[in-house]
Amino acid sequence: MKRFLHTLFLFIMVFPLYAGNDPGIDFSVSFDPVSVERGSDGLLLVQAVIPENFHITHPESGFFTVQPEPIQGIKWEEAEFPKGEPDEVGFVYHKEVTVQVPFRVQDSAIEGNQKVAVSITYQPCDELNGICYPPFDKLVKADLNIVTAGPAASGGSIADRITNALERGSWLAFLLVFFGGILTSLTPCVYPMIPITLAVIGAQATGNRMKGFILSIFYVLGIAVTFSALGIFAAKTGALFGTFAQHPVIQVIIAVIFLTMGLSMLGAFVMQMPPALAGKLRGKQRKGFLGAFLTGLVAGLIVSPCISPLLVVILTWVARSGSMLLGFGLLFSFAIGLGVLFIIIGTFSGVLKNLPRTGIWAELIEKGFGLLLIVLAIFFIKPLLPSYLLTGVWALFFMFTGTFLGAFRIIDAESQAKVKTAKAVGLIAVTLSASLVFFATAEYLDFSLSGKSGPVKKEKSMEMSVWRTSDEAAFQEARDTGMPMLIDFYADWCSACHELDEKTWPDSGVQTAMARFIPVKLDLTQNDASAKAYQKKYGIVGMPTVILLSPQGEEMARFEGFRPPDEVKAFLNSQKG
Repeated sequence: MKRFLHTLFLFIMVFPLYAGNDPGIDFSVSFDPVSVERGSDGLLLVQAVIPENFHITHPESGFFTVQPEPIQGIKWEEAEFPKGEPDEVGFVYHKEVTVQVPFRVQDSAIEGNQKVAVSITYQPCDELNGICYPPFDKLVKADLNIVTAGPAASGGSIADRITNALERGSWLAFLLVFFGGILTSLTPCVYPMIPITLAVIGAQATGNRMKGFILSIFYVLGIAVTFSALGIFAAKTGALFGTFAQHPVIQVIIAVIFLTMGLSMLGAFVMQMPPALAGKLRGKQRKGFLGAFLTGLVAGLIVSPCISPLLVVILTWVARSGSMLLGFGLLFSFAIGLGVLFIIIGTFSGVLKNLPRTGIWAELIEKGFGLLLIVLAIFFIKPLLPSYLLTGVWALFFMFTGTFLGAFRIIDAESQAKVKTAKAVGLIAVTLSASLVFFATAEYLDFSLSGKSGPVKKEKSMEMSVWRTSDEAAFQEARDTGMPMLIDFYADWCSACHELDEKTWPDSGVQTAMARFIPVKLDLTQNDASAKAYQKKYGIVGMPTVILLSPQGEEMARFEGFRPPDEVKAFLNSQKG
């Protein structure tokens, strides 16, 4: 009672001194998701940043209310306040507090950006002087984008559609993830698994389609288990997707595997299972099903580094929702979709294996797969090599290809047409190899090939030199200028990040669209404390991730993975900066 009377006395005494004098508590309003479809639910988030040595009283023991103003077609629920920290007179909030207001967008809501005004009443207290100010009233506004349900609201890419479905909690997310896996299986990075599938399943199916189908199911289950396990591990531990799968050591190992298999298919040597291991797996059925499943486990590891964009969408949602079981189901659906191609190939691989082996077509297919595996090996180590050394590796590849095709073979008038054709193609490859050696040497020695004497002075392009490298400095610049920010999270081991840098950001149309934003590049190559802090702060699961933020730091939109210039230009122009 004594404390209450003392507080009441101070309140009455200081009212004239502090009335209308805000101690500096900042409020911001945002929406999750940023765009909400008619008939869907969302959250209004009100965040308060409280200065040191101050607190806000809890709604049960003081004055703290959050009330959005009525808007046609939006049904606001009761505000949900966190518990707070215990104090002598109840609960209070220090440093930072976020209040959630659930809402539902009804069919009568007006489509487009709606300006939402939120009335906030709060009571700050000065802990150093033992003073609680009289309640303050604030009006904070934010934009809510209301869209119509359907394909037009889902975004252009499968990743956008999946993100939209996940945010709505729709069961269609599983179907979209499944079809996303099917589309991913048609990308070039999955091609190396085709000859592996033929070799593992075709050798045992021996023309029996049913047996090939069952073996393929076990093979795809192995891929699904790997994807689900990697995904749950990444989401559960908060590890960046790619720090393991795209680690330089892992990339080199995968490249060596591809190179070895490619050389084997070209006839350089024959790959055989060690006799001891073959003896342990002598049982036919166990060897077939277990072998297919184990090979699928490895296959999942091999293809995972180059199909990250869709996985990043799924993993980001899993990390935010905390639902490991549902996340496992989504990743499993994605892997099954990815495996449809392998099931088809595996089912008919036995038939292909039992076709007549004679004929130039069979030899060309086998040799073509061998060269493809070697090309994929080069692509896996591409991010690890400087430009001139990568050019030298390509020169070595074309020299090897030309020699393999018979560029140095002696022919005569009686030689077959296919031999002469192979020699001609081989000579072209050798010539290309020599040209690449010349250009690699010139680049390494800094020779100018433009006719000007002296070494080439290397400078960053004008458009790439404007990137900021500090988000804090960029935030200050954004507050001063009122311009929104564009943050590109990248890593040196991320192939898609290099694609963005080489193909998208330098595009003139993208540069024009970027002029309305403050561009920031944040390096997450090393999984150190700084990278983990950025990951936690911005909810980053994989790279590249590009986020647009308002001058107040509110997220406007984001995308993951590589996107071509036209898509990024449309993405930037769709945001009001």
